[in-house]
Amino acid sequence: MIRFSAPLAALLLTALAGCGSDQDTNGGGGGDPAPIVVRSPHPGASVSSPVAITGTASVFEGTVQLRVLDAGGREIGRAFTTARAGAPERGAFSGDVEFTVERAQDGLVEAFEENAASQGEGAEGNLFTVKVPVRLEP
Repeated sequence: MIRFSAPLAALLLTALAGCGSDQDTNGGGGGDPAPIVVRSPHPGASVSSPVAITGTASVFEGTVQLRVLDAGGREIGRAFTTARAGAPERGAFSGDVEFTVERAQDGLVEAFEENAASQGEGAEGNLFTVKVPVRLEP
């Protein structure tokens, strides 16, 4: 049995919203598919560097930002990738993010669209952020 800390469990539930099926035209919730759907890694997975992040997206010019956050919420790795199609089409994406941790710890893998209109505003300016709780391994 896998045990999660309370904060990780809360993040896991939040992340599941972004891990739905983009093949379901109702999105499982009665609406269109999410702009970004992360296929892997799965919530709760143990990952090491570089972590492969895959999914589908319907975002401006197909550009998907990827990053890894440590247990303290600090960014420890970042990259970007381009989906095979840009909005309004949906395309598959895949990218690797390198990171370094000295000890195993809970963390997050994120995929999002950077909002060009809010440059310099930090994470608050990101669009369609999908957070996947993972276990970061050295």
